[in-house]
Amino acid sequence: MIEIKKILNEFVKECSEKLDLGGIVEFGSSAYSDDAKDVDLVFFSNELIFSTKSILVLIKIIKIFEKKYKEVVFDFGGVADRERKAKYSITIVFLGKKEINTEHNPHDIFFFKNLGGENTKILYGKNSFESKNIFLTNQHLFEMLSVDQKHAIRKALDGDELKTEAFYHLFKTFLRAMLINEGIFKKNELLKKFKEKFGNEIKLPENSEKLINKQFTKKDFEEILSFTENCLRSLIK
Repeated sequence: MIEIKKILNEFVKECSEKLDLGGIVEFGSSAYSDDAKDVDLVFFSNELIFSTKSILVLIKIIKIFEKKYKEVVFDFGGVADRERKAKYSITIVFLGKKEINTEHNPHDIFFFKNLGGENTKILYGKNSFESKNIFLTNQHLFEMLSVDQKHAIRKALDGDELKTEAFYHLFKTFLRAMLINEGIFKKNELLKKFKEKFGNEIKLPENSEKLINKQFTKKDFEEILSFTENCLRSLIK
């Protein structure tokens, strides 16, 4: 079986040669783990806006790689609803120069904040966010997290599997968001750092250690909702 790193290296080389990019950066758990099956990439374009021509070239490259390697599926922006299924996935976020100066969209700013430090690996060029000082206000966090909470509740209508997936990501997102300005990104550090920062001010779900590893019971969904409510109330004090 061809390993994801080999495919990734070949893909990065092809994109760096065919597209006008200032950098390609890997972020998330795959940037510091050797056994990840999901890889997240951000492409920094030298264009103000990622052009139609560039998008079409990128799609063409992806189609060639998916034809060549049955083991991998590509996606844009982490929607993860491709019909194609594969052992490995490579998700791409592409940004023009103008987009990296976003000031008001809290989801974008949260994402940009995560593109720093040990959470990332430069695969080509440079990381446009490496030297940017990004700070999320409580209002930013409230606006983002209240939307994420509603999205997870909506997913809860679609059966236990989707409900579990949605609430697992909701729990991790709230933990990371409440610690975002401290630069805490790794999953295995979140609970410890959250307790250190908030103590008894915001009570964690009773089974937090299991929840962070996706082990749920019916009682846990209510506790996660209460946890998210308490986080939101803390942000609007």
